[in-house]
Amino acid sequence: MGKNSKYDVGEYSFSTNSDYNRALKEKEAISYIMANTDMTDMKEVLKVYNMSVEKKSFQTVIGIEFVKNMRRQLIASGIVSGDTIANIPVPKPADNKQKAPATDTNLAAEKIEKYKLAYENARSGRTIRNMVICFLLVIIIVMLVITYNSQYSVFTYFTNYKSDMENELIDKYESWEDELEEREKQLEEREKALSGGNNISGNGY
Repeated sequence: MGKNSKYDVGEYSFSTNSDYNRALKEKEAISYIMANTDMTDMKEVLKVYNMSVEKKSFQTVIGIEFVKNMRRQLIASGIVSGDTIANIPVPKPADNKQKAPATDTNLAAEKIEKYKLAYENARSGRTIRNMVICFLLVIIIVMLVITYNSQYSVFTYFTNYKSDMENELIDKYESWEDELEEREKQLEEREKALSGGNNISGNGY
Protein backbone atom coordinates (compact mmCIF):
# COMPACT_ATOMS: atom_id res chain seq x y z
CA MET A 1 0.00 0.00 0.00
CA GLY A 2 1.20 3.48 -0.75
CA LYS A 3 1.28 6.55 1.43
CA ASN A 4 -2.18 7.58 0.27
CA SER A 5 -3.81 4.19 0.82
CA LYS A 6 -7.53 4.38 1.42
CA TYR A 7 -7.03 2.00 4.35
CA ASP A 8 -4.78 4.33 6.35
CA VAL A 9 -5.74 5.22 9.95
CA GLY A 10 -3.26 7.62 11.48
CA GLU A 11 0.24 6.20 11.02
CA TYR A 12 -1.06 2.70 10.31
CA SER A 13 -2.11 1.21 6.98
CA PHE A 14 -4.49 -1.73 6.95
CA SER A 15 -4.59 -4.38 4.26
CA THR A 16 -8.32 -5.14 4.28
CA ASN A 17 -11.47 -3.12 4.42
CA SER A 18 -12.71 -5.05 7.48
CA ASP A 19 -9.53 -4.29 9.49
CA TYR A 20 -9.72 -0.69 8.36
CA ASN A 21 -13.34 -0.29 9.45
CA ARG A 22 -12.64 -1.99 12.79
CA ALA A 23 -9.69 0.35 13.37
CA LEU A 24 -11.93 3.34 12.68
CA LYS A 25 -14.47 2.05 15.20
CA GLU A 26 -11.76 1.59 17.81
CA LYS A 27 -10.40 5.07 17.13
CA GLU A 28 -13.93 6.42 17.63
CA ALA A 29 -14.23 4.50 20.91
CA ILE A 30 -10.87 5.87 22.11
CA SER A 31 -11.98 9.43 21.34
CA TYR A 32 -15.20 8.81 23.24
CA ILE A 33 -13.30 7.45 26.29
CA MET A 34 -10.82 10.34 26.26
CA ALA A 35 -13.65 12.88 26.13
CA ASN A 36 -15.63 11.30 28.96
CA THR A 37 -12.88 10.14 31.33
CA ASP A 38 -10.46 12.08 33.51
CA MET A 39 -7.29 10.40 32.28
CA THR A 40 -5.28 12.11 35.05
CA ASP A 41 -7.24 10.11 37.63
CA MET A 42 -5.41 6.80 37.80
CA LYS A 43 -8.38 5.07 39.46
CA GLU A 44 -10.56 5.98 36.48
CA VAL A 45 -7.83 4.91 34.04
CA LEU A 46 -7.54 1.56 35.85
CA LYS A 47 -11.29 1.00 35.50
CA VAL A 48 -11.14 1.70 31.75
CA TYR A 49 -8.07 -0.54 31.39
CA ASN A 50 -9.63 -3.46 33.26
CA MET A 51 -12.88 -3.16 31.32
CA SER A 52 -10.99 -3.05 28.01
CA VAL A 53 -8.94 -6.14 28.90
CA GLU A 54 -11.87 -8.08 30.33
CA LYS A 55 -14.15 -7.46 27.36
CA LYS A 56 -11.33 -7.62 24.78
CA SER A 57 -12.73 -4.42 23.34
CA PHE A 58 -9.73 -3.58 21.15
CA GLN A 59 -8.47 -5.89 18.43
CA THR A 60 -6.43 -3.70 16.08
CA VAL A 61 -3.11 -1.96 16.60
CA ILE A 62 -5.00 1.32 17.15
CA GLY A 63 -6.79 0.00 20.22
CA ILE A 64 -3.90 -2.15 21.45
CA GLU A 65 -1.60 0.88 21.48
CA PHE A 66 -4.17 2.79 23.52
CA VAL A 67 -4.43 -0.04 26.07
CA LYS A 68 -0.62 -0.36 26.22
CA ASN A 69 -0.28 3.37 26.92
CA MET A 70 -2.78 3.08 29.77
CA ARG A 71 -0.82 0.15 31.17
CA ARG A 72 2.47 2.09 31.08
CA GLN A 73 0.77 5.09 32.70
CA LEU A 74 -0.72 2.98 35.50
CA ILE A 75 2.54 1.21 36.31
CA ALA A 76 4.49 4.50 36.22
CA SER A 77 2.00 6.08 38.64
CA GLY A 78 2.55 3.29 41.16
CA ILE A 79 -1.14 2.52 41.57
CA VAL A 80 -0.42 -1.02 40.31
CA SER A 81 2.66 -3.06 39.50
CA GLY A 82 3.53 -5.04 36.42
CA ASP A 83 2.99 -8.23 38.41
CA THR A 84 -0.53 -7.41 39.54
CA ILE A 85 -2.06 -5.61 36.56
CA ALA A 86 -3.97 -7.76 34.05
CA ASN A 87 -2.16 -8.60 30.83
CA ILE A 88 -3.35 -7.32 27.48
CA PRO A 89 -5.10 -10.07 25.48
CA VAL A 90 -3.55 -10.76 22.08
CA PRO A 91 -6.10 -10.80 19.23
CA LYS A 92 -6.33 -13.86 17.04
CA PRO A 93 -4.42 -13.67 13.73
CA ALA A 94 -6.57 -12.24 10.97
CA ASP A 95 -6.22 -15.30 8.73
CA ASN A 96 -9.80 -16.47 9.14
CA LYS A 97 -10.98 -16.47 5.56
CA GLN A 98 -14.22 -18.22 6.42
CA LYS A 99 -15.57 -15.01 7.94
CA ALA A 100 -16.94 -12.51 5.53
CA PRO A 101 -15.47 -9.00 5.90
CA ALA A 102 -18.88 -7.48 6.52
CA THR A 103 -19.55 -9.94 9.35
CA ASP A 104 -16.12 -9.23 10.86
CA THR A 105 -16.81 -5.51 10.82
CA ASN A 106 -20.23 -5.96 12.36
CA LEU A 107 -18.76 -7.99 15.20
CA ALA A 108 -16.23 -5.25 15.89
CA ALA A 109 -18.96 -2.62 15.84
CA GLU A 110 -21.06 -4.68 18.25
CA LYS A 111 -18.13 -4.97 20.66
CA ILE A 112 -17.56 -1.23 20.56
CA GLU A 113 -21.26 -0.54 21.16
CA LYS A 114 -21.31 -3.00 24.07
CA TYR A 115 -18.28 -1.29 25.52
CA LYS A 116 -19.93 2.12 25.19
CA LEU A 117 -23.11 0.80 26.81
CA ALA A 118 -21.17 -0.75 29.71
CA TYR A 119 -19.20 2.45 30.14
CA GLU A 120 -22.36 4.58 30.15
CA ASN A 121 -24.00 2.24 32.67
CA ALA A 122 -20.98 2.54 34.94
CA ARG A 123 -21.07 6.33 34.66
CA SER A 124 -24.82 6.48 35.33
CA GLY A 125 -24.33 4.27 38.38
CA ARG A 126 -21.76 6.70 39.73
CA THR A 127 -24.09 9.61 38.94
CA ILE A 128 -26.96 8.06 40.92
CA ARG A 129 -24.62 7.26 43.80
CA ASN A 130 -23.34 10.86 43.82
CA MET A 131 -26.91 12.19 43.78
CA VAL A 132 -27.82 10.04 46.79
CA ILE A 133 -24.70 11.20 48.65
CA CYS A 134 -25.53 14.86 47.89
CA PHE A 135 -29.12 14.35 49.06
CA LEU A 136 -27.95 12.81 52.33
CA LEU A 137 -25.43 15.60 52.83
CA VAL A 138 -28.18 18.21 52.37
CA ILE A 139 -30.33 16.45 54.99
CA ILE A 140 -27.40 16.28 57.42
CA ILE A 141 -26.58 19.96 56.89
CA VAL A 142 -30.22 20.96 57.47
CA MET A 143 -30.32 18.89 60.67
CA LEU A 144 -27.07 20.44 61.87
CA VAL A 145 -28.38 23.96 61.17
CA ILE A 146 -31.59 23.24 63.10
CA THR A 147 -29.61 21.74 65.96
CA TYR A 148 -27.18 24.66 65.97
CA ASN A 149 -30.03 27.19 66.19
CA SER A 150 -31.77 25.39 69.07
CA GLN A 151 -31.07 26.50 72.66
CA TYR A 152 -29.59 23.20 73.77
CA SER A 153 -27.72 21.30 71.09
CA VAL A 154 -24.61 19.26 70.62
CA PHE A 155 -22.81 22.51 69.75
CA THR A 156 -23.76 24.21 73.02
CA TYR A 157 -23.55 21.20 75.31
CA PHE A 158 -19.96 21.82 76.34
CA THR A 159 -20.23 25.62 76.23
CA ASN A 160 -23.33 27.32 77.59
CA TYR A 161 -25.62 24.33 78.13
CA LYS A 162 -24.31 23.34 81.56
CA SER A 163 -23.90 26.92 82.72
CA ASP A 164 -27.46 27.77 81.63
CA MET A 165 -28.82 24.74 83.44
CA GLU A 166 -26.85 25.61 86.58
CA ASN A 167 -28.09 29.21 86.46
CA GLU A 168 -31.67 28.00 86.12
CA LEU A 169 -31.26 25.72 89.15
CA ILE A 170 -29.64 28.54 91.16
CA ASP A 171 -32.47 30.90 90.27
CA LYS A 172 -35.05 28.32 91.32
CA TYR A 173 -33.17 27.60 94.53
CA GLU A 174 -32.96 31.32 95.38
CA SER A 175 -36.66 31.70 94.64
CA TRP A 176 -37.49 28.80 96.99
CA GLU A 177 -35.19 30.24 99.63
CA ASP A 178 -36.91 33.64 99.43
CA GLU A 179 -40.31 31.99 99.76
CA LEU A 180 -39.17 30.01 102.81
CA GLU A 181 -37.76 33.13 104.46
CA GLU A 182 -40.98 34.99 103.78
CA ARG A 183 -43.04 32.19 105.32
CA GLU A 184 -40.75 32.05 108.34
CA LYS A 185 -41.20 35.80 108.87
CA GLN A 186 -44.95 35.42 108.64
CA LEU A 187 -44.89 32.58 111.20
CA GLU A 188 -42.71 34.61 113.56
CA GLU A 189 -45.05 37.58 113.27
CA ARG A 190 -48.04 35.36 114.01
CA GLU A 191 -46.27 33.82 117.00
CA LYS A 192 -45.39 37.28 118.28
CA ALA A 193 -48.95 38.39 117.77
CA LEU A 194 -50.26 35.36 119.64
CA SER A 195 -47.73 35.81 122.43
CA GLY A 196 -48.66 39.45 122.80
CA GLY A 197 -52.34 38.56 123.03
CA ASN A 198 -51.75 36.03 125.76
CA ASN A 199 -49.75 38.54 127.85
CA ILE A 200 -52.54 41.05 127.63
CA SER A 201 -55.08 38.47 128.72
CA GLY A 202 -52.90 37.44 131.66
CA ASN A 203 -52.47 41.00 132.90
CA GLY A 204 -56.21 41.53 132.80
CA TYR A 205 -56.76 38.95 135.60
